[in-house]
Amino acid sequence: MNFEKFTDRARGFIQNAEQAAKSRQHQRITTEHLLKVLLDDEEGLAASLIAAAGGSHKRALEFTESALRKQPEVQGTSQFYLDRPLAEVFDEAQQLAEKAGDSYVTAERLLLTLALDAKSVAGKVLADAGVTAQKLNSAIND
Repeated sequence: MNFEKFTDRARGFIQNAEQAAKSRQHQRITTEHLLKVLLDDEEGLAASLIAAAGGSHKRALEFTESALRKQPEVQGTSQFYLDRPLAEVFDEAQQLAEKAGDSYVTAERLLLTLALDAKSVAGKVLADAGVTAQKLNSAIND
């Protein structure tokens, strides 16, 4: 994956996900951390897209918080690593952007990729909140 192919805003969300993991003393940076920072966005990007896709931002946030509370805390470590499913999300987002003819991966594309990944915790959270990848993609395109 080439982070130079991500917009500044998308890279900001990725950095915020790392900070979210560190602040919670989680050693792994996961899809849940990325979803959490997308849901917490002050500009409401994810919230408005989820609503337009027929889902519940509030439920997604509640489910994400619940998933994050289940992660183990690690005391006294300075090593953090990217969870494999999150690395796959970044790769998939880049591939989707290229297929769509986009030069850069946007925050919207990151959210869509999370929704497409039914195996990840974030993908399950979005599905449980009433978000399907197809409806989310339509909302993004609108």
